[in-house]
Amino acid sequence: MISYRAYKGFEETQSEKDPETIDGFRASSYQRYQGQKLANRFNAFTYWTLSKAMDSHHVGRGRESIEAALRSIQAETLVIGIESDILFPIAEQQFLAATIPHAQFEKIDSVFGHDGFLVEIDQFKKILRKFSSQKKSTAALLK
Repeated sequence: MISYRAYKGFEETQSEKDPETIDGFRASSYQRYQGQKLANRFNAFTYWTLSKAMDSHHVGRGRESIEAALRSIQAETLVIGIESDILFPIAEQQFLAATIPHAQFEKIDSVFGHDGFLVEIDQFKKILRKFSSQKKSTAALLK
């Protein structure tokens, strides 16, 4: 959970209301619930495989460098970072946007870490609408 939720968001949603609580914590109940949802969707080997793929992926492998690989991207690219995301840090997202030609960077403000893209849906939709409308405007100019 530490990877997906930032401290502030976890504190806001999972801290105990009763300071006398010594068992049955909200956080442990939440983690059991989320763990069961994950177990229902993925078997352990599938989750291990996904985790290994994420950990071992290196976009620069077999290419000159990470930068060279990113500079070769020709697609119109929108990179979205979440300020409190520690799984995919915002500095990494800014690097992607700065290195991919003509990429655009947008930031989501959220206390929910990596899960911010699920929780902050209104910010996410606003960013996507803006990007989409810019692309439509550009396409109309090119006709």
